[in-house]
Amino acid sequence: MNVKKTTLILLSFLLLSGPAFAASKDIIYGSESTAKSLDPHDTSDTYSGAIEKTMLQGLMGFDKDLKVIPLLAESYTFNDAATEFTFKLRKGIKFHDGTPFNAEAVRVNIERLMSGKYKRSSLMKPVKELVVVDDATVKFVLKEPFGAFINAVAHPGSLLMSPAAIQKYGDDVSKNPVGTGPFIFVEWVSGDYVKVRKNSEYWKGPVKVDSITFRPIPESGSRLAMLRAGQAQYIYPMPPELLKVVENDKNIDIIKRPSIIERYMVLNTLYKPLSDQRVRQAINYALDKQAIIRIAFGGAAVEADSIIPPDLQYYKKQSVWPHDLAKAKALMKEAGYEKGFNVVFLTPNASNRLRATEMVQQQLKEINITGELQSMDMASYFNKLESHRADDPNVPPFIAFMGWSASTGDADWGIRPLLATASFPPLTNYGFFSDKELDDLIQAGLASADPKIRQEAYAKAQDTVWEKAPWGYLLVETLVAAKNKKLKGIYPLGDGNFSVEDAEMTD
Repeated sequence: MNVKKTTLILLSFLLLSGPAFAASKDIIYGSESTAKSLDPHDTSDTYSGAIEKTMLQGLMGFDKDLKVIPLLAESYTFNDAATEFTFKLRKGIKFHDGTPFNAEAVRVNIERLMSGKYKRSSLMKPVKELVVVDDATVKFVLKEPFGAFINAVAHPGSLLMSPAAIQKYGDDVSKNPVGTGPFIFVEWVSGDYVKVRKNSEYWKGPVKVDSITFRPIPESGSRLAMLRAGQAQYIYPMPPELLKVVENDKNIDIIKRPSIIERYMVLNTLYKPLSDQRVRQAINYALDKQAIIRIAFGGAAVEADSIIPPDLQYYKKQSVWPHDLAKAKALMKEAGYEKGFNVVFLTPNASNRLRATEMVQQQLKEINITGELQSMDMASYFNKLESHRADDPNVPPFIAFMGWSASTGDADWGIRPLLATASFPPLTNYGFFSDKELDDLIQAGLASADPKIRQEAYAKAQDTVWEKAPWGYLLVETLVAAKNKKLKGIYPLGDGNFSVEDAEMTD
């Protein structure tokens, strides 16, 4: 977006806006995304999971540095073989509907996840059984050693809901979430906002704001205009290309921090021509990552140099794919596609993602890969990707913009859901990549809790996959958010999640 256009958008919005929308204790959170689900067990996107965390909690969670901390569990122990994990539960906590939190509530949730029916069921795939030891103690017995299990329990997909709500609503609990968290569900208008209100009886103490409304504002200029007009108190992402517009605004704070969000283009590796590794490598040589970072992300990113980001546990640096059109064209010719082919480019319609995909579309024309671009809201986008089946020969060759934050903080969750053969849709291996060597290394990384053994397995996994190029590698984001200076206690997390538990508006 050029400066003139941005200025016009901001001015027109400010002229039309009336008084600040929110009172001092009612917060508007403006996002580029829309909520897709409020059922943590059946949620695959970070934004929906972050909203769920305002209402729901798990046995374990993460602090602002993504270190695992106890939540509804007060402590845990595990055996030397990493096959048994025992959790002591906090006492005296109730769900928002009055249902007691206890071992039985944990059992209902975990067995629901273990059913295999939901998008996050793979988190509990290692579990053989959950033993209710007593009202305040549960023990997970695993099928085999699983070194990343505590991280899996801390994952947002393992959040716990009221068993009474699960019984009452069934899978419609997605529209009626009931948890133990600092905020209580009020309303979700699909495709629009989600509203939560404070839990006056929150077990950790009083909440300092009355309500938070999570409102999708996909267009970057409009999102910033709402913040400046007082119609939002916090926006994420803050469009980096518009930072100069507000750098001297005395009412706005800018927040920047490293992320574990990797962005890439999913390549449909199941069918020709994208099943040919040489074609996939050609795509990586054809991509001008620095231009995409500069134009689509306002410079708030670094080039991807592995299949997982640097701040993720067990990361190993690889050699960045250079922008080399001559090499890209030579590989296309070698693969027999010198004249190119057609694909479908898919993307969410959020500003920077759409802009990045448009740039990829233009860059790949240089090696004669062309095709229409389809953009849509976030929920429709994921529904489309999840509708593809590995056994459907009619799935067209597609190149789709994607991002991932490994919300367990562990390399396992940065690799296995995205690239393991067993993770074909409806999970998150949207490009149907399948490689036995990688599958074996993933299993080796899970077979031990020994950090040295796990580090070696994941290092080899990164070495193996990088050259096979299942994705068009792009970048790792720098998180940029913006807020009203009077707002305290809301901050982004490295995985693209956020924390609002300590939110307050000061005078």
